[in-house]
Amino acid sequence: MPVPTPQENAGRSGVYRLLGRLWLQEVDTLLLNQLGRGDLGAAFENAGGVVPTLVTGETVEDLAVDFCQLFLGPSQHCPPYQSVWETGQFEGEAGNSMLGFAEVVRYDPSEVLPGGMLDHLGLQLDLMGHLLGGSIAGETQIVEEVANAFYSAHLSWPEPLLVAAQERARTAFYRSLLKLTGEFLETEARS
Repeated sequence: MPVPTPQENAGRSGVYRLLGRLWLQEVDTLLLNQLGRGDLGAAFENAGGVVPTLVTGETVEDLAVDFCQLFLGPSQHCPPYQSVWETGQFEGEAGNSMLGFAEVVRYDPSEVLPGGMLDHLGLQLDLMGHLLGGSIAGETQIVEEVANAFYSAHLSWPEPLLVAAQERARTAFYRSLLKLTGEFLETEARS
């Protein structure tokens, strides 16, 4: 299989970073408006994303409630942490491995998720975006090898999380995010 070009990796990087942002915190009015128009909106909707047609304070509040009930708790939520889904407990080897990858690719997780656990799916998606976004001519093969290793270690696990969260999601926006994330990761696994 041919090694992706730096331009292809830049496109992949953008998708990873957007997904990472959407997993790390609830969506706000500015991002919802961006997702609803222009090139970003068209790309998001073409990929299966569903954006509310009318963005109001109530819309943003409903999405924030759904995000919190899905991923933060207090109960019956789906924690987006690799260690929880692989070992049944917070923290663990996944965090140590994430730290190792972060050091290798010069990524500072504290800039993205201050004080957060390193095996958060949003952080993993963002780190992959960082890695792919830094590819330049001459390094593309190395970037792809590191990206493949990172994917195997940190992005091949989310299917049970995505399935469980889809059953609990109350808004079309988050149902579409869960589906879009799963489909994108499946596509990446095949490439």
